[in-house]
Amino acid sequence: SRISSVSSVAVNTAFVTSSTRLYRAKFNSGDWIGYLEAYGINPANGSITGYPNSPLWEASSSTPSAASGAGGLNGRAPSTRAIYSAGADGSGKMRSRYDFSGANVATLAGAGFMNFSSAGSYTASSPAYQLIDYLRGSEVAGYRPRASKLGDMVYSQPVVVGPPSGLYTDHNYAGFKNSNRSRKSLIFIGANDGMLHAFDANTGNEEWAFIPNILLPKLKHLRVAPYSHVNYVNGTATVVDAYLDPSGADSALSRSWRSVMVCGLREGGKGWFALDVTDPANPQPLWEINAATRETPGNSTVGMGYSFGTPLVLKLRTGSGAEDFRWVAAIPNGYESGTANKSASLMLVDLGTGAVLKEIVVDTATNSGSYANGLATPSAVDLTGDGTADYLYAGDLRGNLWKFDVSGAGPAAWDVSYRGNGAGQPAVPLFIAQAGSPAAPQPITIAPEIITRGDHQIVFIGTGKYFETGDAATSQPQSLYGIYDKNTVSNNPPAAGMVTRSDLQVQTLTPFTSPLGDQFRLSSENVLSAVKLGWYVELPVSGERVVSDPVAKSGKIIFTSFIPNTDQCTYGGISWLIELDLASGGTVPRPVFDVNRDGRVTYADLLVPAVGVPAKAPTGSFLGEGLAATPTIVGTDGGLEYKYVTSTTGAINVVLEGSGVSQLGVRNWRQLR
Repeated sequence: SRISSVSSVAVNTAFVTSSTRLYRAKFNSGDWIGYLEAYGINPANGSITGYPNSPLWEASSSTPSAASGAGGLNGRAPSTRAIYSAGADGSGKMRSRYDFSGANVATLAGAGFMNFSSAGSYTASSPAYQLIDYLRGSEVAGYRPRASKLGDMVYSQPVVVGPPSGLYTDHNYAGFKNSNRSRKSLIFIGANDGMLHAFDANTGNEEWAFIPNILLPKLKHLRVAPYSHVNYVNGTATVVDAYLDPSGADSALSRSWRSVMVCGLREGGKGWFALDVTDPANPQPLWEINAATRETPGNSTVGMGYSFGTPLVLKLRTGSGAEDFRWVAAIPNGYESGTANKSASLMLVDLGTGAVLKEIVVDTATNSGSYANGLATPSAVDLTGDGTADYLYAGDLRGNLWKFDVSGAGPAAWDVSYRGNGAGQPAVPLFIAQAGSPAAPQPITIAPEIITRGDHQIVFIGTGKYFETGDAATSQPQSLYGIYDKNTVSNNPPAAGMVTRSDLQVQTLTPFTSPLGDQFRLSSENVLSAVKLGWYVELPVSGERVVSDPVAKSGKIIFTSFIPNTDQCTYGGISWLIELDLASGGTVPRPVFDVNRDGRVTYADLLVPAVGVPAKAPTGSFLGEGLAATPTIVGTDGGLEYKYVTSTTGAINVVLEGSGVSQLGVRNWRQLR
């Protein structure tokens, strides 16, 4: 039994102010209960006010919070909770929303829902009725006792959504913002109690919860004692403002601005669901797509696997007219699809209706057993600045980095960017990540980070995998990559000229112990010649890998790497923070770590690798025990940045550094426990 935190923290402002709040989810692996905490941040030094024992509120607490004066979820009568679910029509469109309560037990217990085949008359003593009562928070004789009504939140990251804040200038978005300027701020987070929860960001009170239809049949496992852990809503949501028509008619006159949430389940299931959350008190189900609806004749050539990653929502062109566009959820097919070939594909789903507008299959080979493939989360780039995406990038388990061209006018034109010898031929990736002798594919399980630099994009990926039994013991070399994509046939010819490792400049990481005994890493400074199309760094420790998304910031690409121990269930191991020059993959041009621990970052924080060798800035710093998540970065009015990095030990590492190339500023490194 231990308290752990796997997901990144969330904040409610981009810059630190006195009203900035930091939200952190954690869980107890002994009884599989969850906690959602809110803290303040001190603008003077970035410290977390009240951490770790005195949060502003904790959502499951039975005691009153300082913010609301009311108790949390455990102090609330089950009958007062708003819990919803919905049926599905078999094509992805959800039926009407249902209250998840005893009043609807006859519907909820039936086919297409919880699938209780012999629930009798659905009296208060029937199994279906008792399960509903139990999941709402009541204790039921013979069922598993719970220490909390809030289930564990492992990989699901809290997402803060307040009044509309987009920068759109079309279709009277300003009017939509004004109409919703006083909208309550909510935190959306999935839990392994079967629900997507919505909490008041100011008080921690649960506003409502939603149970996806695909999870209804497996809710019965939650009642069993002794409990063997089951995953449910283990993914992270995306919430966007989009101009669409949920009815499916999609005429220009029927569209309106809506706030839409899309969420996957990660290991919890093979499906994705969407809710209209424009009115924070009245969520409306939009659609759900899952393996049952996709893996039928005519629906998918590849099938849907476990829905890992965070959904990408974007606007795509469907024609040449001003109103010819669709808001789309770009969904990877995930891992362990039910079809025989277990290949990789990208599904482009109408955000309002759930209709799959296009499935782009990139790997048609048979991929059974250890060769099973699946696509990871995509990232997008808008090259023309018109608010619509032009290209997407995504990796897969076979080390392929795919580029998708969605700049054309409609689904017929959307495709993988490169095909050998033209349309209809096998897809060709932009790059294949592989290492070792003989070369073996390096799995890509994270979303690429993309920046535009001059005449090209740089696509950043790290390789590695950590979600299946046996992954912890893998010792295959893994790498960090920065791939230059110049968007020209001469540099990336579609037939056979994909970027290869020989096109990249190698950089190296070397361990170094500071005079104070702290562990750092130094990077090489190899120069990229004009013919190079990027760089790569081999991670120096056997088994070291990247399983958290990278972040580009202030001229650096920031990774967290993880070196697991052999017990994957405990998330045991150690992590590093790595900050490289994004153009070269080498040493950053200025210090980024407070090496001498004086509370400032100056050129006194350079390290001398050897006698007679010029001093240089370290590019890696040891984070300590645990699996570290993607850093959450918040700016200050003075041009500084705070990084908050959680790990599975329950610790939060806080880093302060200057954000500008010429601004060193003050930087502190503290591990809070």
